[in-house]
Amino acid sequence: MEEEGSRRRPSDAVLCECSVLAARRTTRSRTKAIVVNPRTSSQRRFRRFIESIVRKVFDNQRKSPRDNVSAASATQIQADVTPTKSAHLAELNVVSPPKRTASAPASRLNVNGTLDSNGNYGRKTASQSDLNYSSELSVAAPTRHAIPELDLTFDNYNDEQYRPTPKPAPVISRPLPPKPQAPKEPIYYPQGKPVPQLQNDTALRRVCEVFRSFPNQKCTLDNMAAVCEAAGLPMYWKMPVFLAITNDEDRPATQVDFTSWWKAMTSVAHDESARFVYTLTMGSRSYLQPEDFYEMLMDIIHTHPGLAFYRDATEFHDKYCQVVMTRIFWNDAHSWSGKLTTDRLRKGGVLQAIRNLQFDDDINKSLRYFSYEHFYVVYCKFWEIDSDHDLKISSNDLAQHAGSALVPMVVDRIFSGAVCTNPNRGQPVEEIGLAEFTQFLLAEEDKTHPTSIEYWFRILDLDGDGFVTLYDMELFHTQVQRKLANEGIDSMAFPDVACQLIDMLNIPGGASSFRLSDLKKSSLRGRFINTFVNWRKFFAQETNEGSESPRIEDEGGQELTEWDRYCIEEYEAMMEDDQADAETISLNLEEDDGRSSLAYHDVL
Repeated sequence: MEEEGSRRRPSDAVLCECSVLAARRTTRSRTKAIVVNPRTSSQRRFRRFIESIVRKVFDNQRKSPRDNVSAASATQIQADVTPTKSAHLAELNVVSPPKRTASAPASRLNVNGTLDSNGNYGRKTASQSDLNYSSELSVAAPTRHAIPELDLTFDNYNDEQYRPTPKPAPVISRPLPPKPQAPKEPIYYPQGKPVPQLQNDTALRRVCEVFRSFPNQKCTLDNMAAVCEAAGLPMYWKMPVFLAITNDEDRPATQVDFTSWWKAMTSVAHDESARFVYTLTMGSRSYLQPEDFYEMLMDIIHTHPGLAFYRDATEFHDKYCQVVMTRIFWNDAHSWSGKLTTDRLRKGGVLQAIRNLQFDDDINKSLRYFSYEHFYVVYCKFWEIDSDHDLKISSNDLAQHAGSALVPMVVDRIFSGAVCTNPNRGQPVEEIGLAEFTQFLLAEEDKTHPTSIEYWFRILDLDGDGFVTLYDMELFHTQVQRKLANEGIDSMAFPDVACQLIDMLNIPGGASSFRLSDLKKSSLRGRFINTFVNWRKFFAQETNEGSESPRIEDEGGQELTEWDRYCIEEYEAMMEDDQADAETISLNLEEDDGRSSLAYHDVL
């Protein structure tokens, strides 16, 4: 039994082996940390407890070394104690702890293996010779000091002291949420900025009240002025609106017709320009053509007070409409496609001119579009050069304009189709009508208008590449010089004229060609164009160089354009001629009456 008891491991061998293993872990902690994966809170607490014991043991060894175990004691301990079978102890060459005796219970021994006379644990003293040995452990390497006394109670264990310092949480800088902003409105509205639905419904209710006042709640063309006023439309829209709500049928309009048309129109057209295009085209196109204005212009002729004297001359109504339509597209379209878009209509002035017609009885105050005096001047000029009076002008007829003032190349270019706005533009034509002649006369008498500049640039650009070169200019000016020579007038050579032309355009670098934009920027564009187009005007501006035409203003204080001054002068001259002709006719009639009365007295 004694031999079998000597082979058993002492009860405190587990504690010693744990200490040695902890010492081994301490030596290797610098190179590689032992990863423990605790699954429960008790395991984590036990792991931290063992780590705290090991750290406290070896920290005390380094700070306060103890007395080493003597060699004799170590020899005695090794002789008395049976070597352990632990693989870890064998690997580290650790001396096994001494065997416990019966005088010292295992439960009462501390780490140092000392027990006082009262059975209390403490350090070994001289009176405790009955034990006569020390249980301090000696580790071969790397520790050279004795294991200090440890307090194994849980009261002195501070879990937070040995807990790894947590890393500070990274500060994540998040951008502040954007402030709520009102949604941005679209910049461009092709059909106008939408209006509140309440506004359209209010106008519709007013129109419905007007329809209820009509007999049988039906409206004729004579009543459309009241309907347009209730809907907030200009009065002279009445003919296009009436045709739109009746689908161009010969019948009166009902309240249902207007309601359906109004809802369809206001759902897609929101401003005056878009509604005007929708009304004249009956919603079929987004642009206007000259013939779309015909019905409205005929209604103006028959209802406007300023044209009351003109209503009986029905053979001239179509001519008036052609001239007015040409002037509308000339001033507002700014395009050679023959189309007036909603955007160009919005930027032009014809809508305001139509609205002003209902407030002014003098039609001649609408200088840009509806003036009867301007129409009279255009038609008289057209009639003068129309030799056979078939309302068609040939190239020979146009060459007689203003006393043959145009050079032959200009006439040929006009009939080449370079300035035609019909679908066959670019193709040569043999004759031109009143509309094409109106364009020519507008361009000839006001060369500062944007459309006039484009007109003459197309004439001068022979190859259509967008540049007018010195070669093109020399061809035109040579014919001007020939006209002057036929009249016995000397002129400068073209190289000298070319220097003046380059100075007029103020082209950077003195380029030998110019573009349309260069011609529009020049303040002397009228004088520049006359140098190649009209030899009479070229001679007049060369002889009167430095003199400026007087400024003439209308009743509103606005300066009259060159076209307005031309029409005023020509109309007054025509009125004087008509008055002289009328006086001549009256004198002849009086002479005839006197002769007849004298003969009657002779007979008596």
